[in-house]
Amino acid sequence: MKKCTLGWFSKIVTFLVFAVFFVPLLGISLYYAFLYPQTSHEERLIFLAVAVMCGGLVAFAIYRVFYLGLIWVEYDMKTVIFHYSRKEEYQFRWKEIPGSQVQVVRENGTYIFCVQKNSRQRKIPLSRLSKGYKDFEKVLKETGVLERAAIITDEQMKRNAEQTWEQYQRYRETYPNSVQPKPEGDCIICPDCQGKGLHLKKLPLLNVDVGRVCKTCGGSGYLPA
Repeated sequence: MKKCTLGWFSKIVTFLVFAVFFVPLLGISLYYAFLYPQTSHEERLIFLAVAVMCGGLVAFAIYRVFYLGLIWVEYDMKTVIFHYSRKEEYQFRWKEIPGSQVQVVRENGTYIFCVQKNSRQRKIPLSRLSKGYKDFEKVLKETGVLERAAIITDEQMKRNAEQTWEQYQRYRETYPNSVQPKPEGDCIICPDCQGKGLHLKKLPLLNVDVGRVCKTCGGSGYLPA
């Protein structure tokens, strides 16, 4: 089975955050809480609280990484296994996603699988930085998960934008002097934009028309009579 795991970039950034921030802060807090002679009683309590918080975070990170393991996913064309840890996994068939026990959403290029099983709710995020992300997204598309969940990929969004731009270009070529649809009521064509609602300017290097909304009519192309 193929795997989709946390990428090295995310691992390195997380490690640096703990190595550069939390671990030094833990050491400084312990020093001022127990070893620095001029620390007042109130300051010792504050530093002790910070040490407990940072120590808890560092201990949990070590426990999560070395004992439980990080989140990863195994899959083929029929089945997917979400590993929340080495001791906790959830297996589904692709046709069961989305379903009553697992949902999927896409936020900022990250697929978030929400698994609700055995009175537990777990979130499995997989982003562009994950190792094997492209192959995993391809399988999501081929198995119909994206279509059933009404999720549009970046490639589809780009393709739709290109199609819309091509349609707009063909429309401009066919109707070069077109105006906006006339609204109800008495009105006249805006003298500044001649009813187009836009002021078009051609970029010299790219040879592309850039539109700026007409401030006189607000983009409607018409003014009250």
